[in-house]
Amino acid sequence: MSSIAGFFHPVTVITQENAQTKETIAAMSAALHHRGKDNVQFYHFSHGSFSFNELSCGHIHPDIPYESQPTTKWLHNSSYTMLYDGFITNLPELREELNRVHVITDGLTQEELLLCAFIRFGADFVKKLSGGFAMAIYDEQNNMLYLFRDQLGLRPLFYTMTGQTLVFASEPKGLFAHPDVTPAIDTEGLNELLSMGPAHTPGHTVFHNIFELKPGHYLCYGKTRLYTEKYHQFIIRDHTDSYGDTVDHIRELLDQSISVLSQTNEPSAALLSGGLDSSVISAKLASLQPDTPIDTYSFDFTGSAKYFKANSFQPSLDAPYVEKMQTALGSHHTTLTCGNSELFEYLTQSVDAHDAPAMADVDSSLLYFCSRIAPKHRIIFTGECADELFCGYPWYHRSEMYNANTFPWTKDISPRKELLNNELVSKLHMEEYIHNSYQSSCNEILLDGDNTPPEHLHRKTFYLTVRYFMQTLVDRTDRAAAYNGMDARVPFADLALAEYLFNVPYEMKTKDGEVKHLLRAYSAGLVPEEIRLRKKSPFPKTYDPGYESFLIAALQKVLADSSSPLLSLIDSKKLSAFCYNPKDLGKPWFGQLMAGPQLMAYYLQINDWMRRYDIHILP
Repeated sequence: MSSIAGFFHPVTVITQENAQTKETIAAMSAALHHRGKDNVQFYHFSHGSFSFNELSCGHIHPDIPYESQPTTKWLHNSSYTMLYDGFITNLPELREELNRVHVITDGLTQEELLLCAFIRFGADFVKKLSGGFAMAIYDEQNNMLYLFRDQLGLRPLFYTMTGQTLVFASEPKGLFAHPDVTPAIDTEGLNELLSMGPAHTPGHTVFHNIFELKPGHYLCYGKTRLYTEKYHQFIIRDHTDSYGDTVDHIRELLDQSISVLSQTNEPSAALLSGGLDSSVISAKLASLQPDTPIDTYSFDFTGSAKYFKANSFQPSLDAPYVEKMQTALGSHHTTLTCGNSELFEYLTQSVDAHDAPAMADVDSSLLYFCSRIAPKHRIIFTGECADELFCGYPWYHRSEMYNANTFPWTKDISPRKELLNNELVSKLHMEEYIHNSYQSSCNEILLDGDNTPPEHLHRKTFYLTVRYFMQTLVDRTDRAAAYNGMDARVPFADLALAEYLFNVPYEMKTKDGEVKHLLRAYSAGLVPEEIRLRKKSPFPKTYDPGYESFLIAALQKVLADSSSPLLSLIDSKKLSAFCYNPKDLGKPWFGQLMAGPQLMAYYLQINDWMRRYDIHILP
């Protein structure tokens, strides 16, 4: 986990002694300091400046040295300078490929290997990389700036244009530290916030003229033009492996991913919920260090045993399963508990971490838990992304969700729409905006081979889940860890694994009618049977009505304050009534966890965000 930032003007020449330039890049770096407090470096060149904040625990491949960034390599009296946040899992393979084309790689650092690959193969070198990365490369001879982002969007990267200056940063707050970039929201941003949120359309943000570099894309900017290009696509192919070969290949891919990411000299720990996904990661990590117990953490909420009520989305509490798994692992285990006041207070910090409203207390709780872990462990392993790839979510299996001609995790937008004022609803055309985002993403899937309509429908659901829902949870994990100076590692979010599972037939993924069958087959003998067969239960949340009381009191203050920015968006009478109406906690309006209380918390975050970021609503 690190941060990158910079600005580039392909025409204007900036002297290195320019005080304003140095102040600007220093401010951008300072805004992103939480992502890398160990080493701060700058690079000034005639057309711009870069900054790099390093968190030193982010490196893997200990046999390949690394150096401080930005890294510059010279060839034929021209320089190439690079900085990147993230990790490359296949660096040894990249080094071998460079050797095959007669590039001498002896003694080269990780950063130099990447630059050599760029020099040798051009921008297409990124097609050869696997991992999670956000990268900038400046080609001095051609006066071109390139930005690259990994195929699954594991590392964030944002950019904007102000005049002819391109400004980029790991988080929007880095952009806003530039004096010519200010936060504002237009109709499109309001739709991202109120129609799509907390998910977002790839490439879009809630801010006017602030863009996310899409996963699997790169950007190029020079004197003549700025363009983005897709370099990665999920391709539909016939799956010809037998069932046994499929399980074996999944085992090979997942074992490799966990093994590579486990390479670290920094204290690390695993998040252990007692569910299948986190238990698999924890058990594999334990097997890699059999002589030393691993450290594990589980999360709970005050009053969970008293107030929890099972529902179709969250069928059981985690605690009994955590205890069984911890006993099986023999790990050094810590249970962290979040109270109502912490859950409520961290809603504000969650907005800071994301620069926007996010998943309400689903985010704020993880942010709080990370703040408790950070003093002891700088690296955390999570079981995130298994449900997306192994089809654990209800919309993979329920026909009314599976066949919905829209995003199945937000099929019904009426709970949020009905609380907005009528003028805004008429202006946004919310259903049309959602449908356009949905259809645009559906059109990205290329057809190849003999695919029956049902199997294509499954692949479509898989693709949408990866691009939207998984991205939302990846962002959540990234920001919670980064905000606390930590590096989050997600072994399930592996490109080769995702591409392979994309083409595995649904019938094989749900063999014998078993949800997440292939992951359960993988975990046979690895985790206790009770854990292996446990029904899916998502990230925990509180059911304590005391938390809802916090939200109601806060919203009443917002409604009573005529200067509250939220009032320009909502129908005050309807929102006030909603606060006191009974809420169906088992019927979420987004995903599996965001129900009535989370809708109130989301509106509180919107109000807080608009006020503190001084958000201007454009016509």
